[in-house]
Amino acid sequence: MAYYQPQQSVTTAMSDASQEDPSEGFGPSRLGVRTTVDEPLSASQAIEVLQAGNRRFVQGDVKAGGLGPDMRRALASHGQRPVATVIGCADSRCPVEQLFDARPGDLFVLRNAGNTCTHAEGSMVGSVEYSVAILETKMILVLGHTGCGAIMGATKLFLERSTQKYIEMTCRKDAQESTDQSTEASESAQPPQPGCCKKKSTLLGLLDALVPVAEQACVELEGGSTEEIAAHAVKVNVWRTINFLLSYSLIIREKVASGEVELQGAVYNMNSGAVEFLGKSPKQEKLLNHDGHVVPSMGGLARQVS
Repeated sequence: MAYYQPQQSVTTAMSDASQEDPSEGFGPSRLGVRTTVDEPLSASQAIEVLQAGNRRFVQGDVKAGGLGPDMRRALASHGQRPVATVIGCADSRCPVEQLFDARPGDLFVLRNAGNTCTHAEGSMVGSVEYSVAILETKMILVLGHTGCGAIMGATKLFLERSTQKYIEMTCRKDAQESTDQSTEASESAQPPQPGCCKKKSTLLGLLDALVPVAEQACVELEGGSTEEIAAHAVKVNVWRTINFLLSYSLIIREKVASGEVELQGAVYNMNSGAVEFLGKSPKQEKLLNHDGHVVPSMGGLARQVS
């Protein structure tokens, strides 16, 4: 398949913004914004500018502003050369470009509820492959955030199902120890199955696919409140998304294995504004040897790579 990246000769007339200090932005740019006339940044350079941008955001000393006509035309004419690919959550309180003090052209951003690949795997994985293979980004960052509604919903669903399962097991045990008559009575008195009166929705399907994340967080914490499990599940989910990308994309896997691309995780704290950079997945080395492929729905395979 042929991919089109518009390229034209570099104009000599540049706006004043093209002379800005590169240390305050996303690397040197010949046209004031990052385009295909600029060289890709390495993974280590990309992390540095992401960290610097977030520090400016936290301190309220942001440098990114609007684009003048010259910079807009440069992006339109010369194509994009973002420094990193970021998979973030669709939560309106977590605007990826702003929290890294980035401008148009700096970042290749993908967002969905829960910053996950469980239900948008074809689109998300394919888009990440495009960013590293065609746009030449060297850093892929999976960005979770505190107070994630999708993770909280999945945690509540997991705990509800755990409670229901316990009730059902108790009912079955009592029924076996009773007479036939009492058995019939206990069976008729059992609570209804979860969701028996609910219509299946796409949202419920999304939460259902995230239930293993909450379950793993609960196991790692050895219990805890809903809030505690959900908070830990945010990090578990970041690793899970990274593991999905490594497991089901040959392109990403080969580029990470060669050292050309790095795949890291991070969590944005909505209260402080700070991003905690988590580094690489603990399972990266193991998953680099995995021979997987994209499938219609990864939800049923969640436990294999979580």
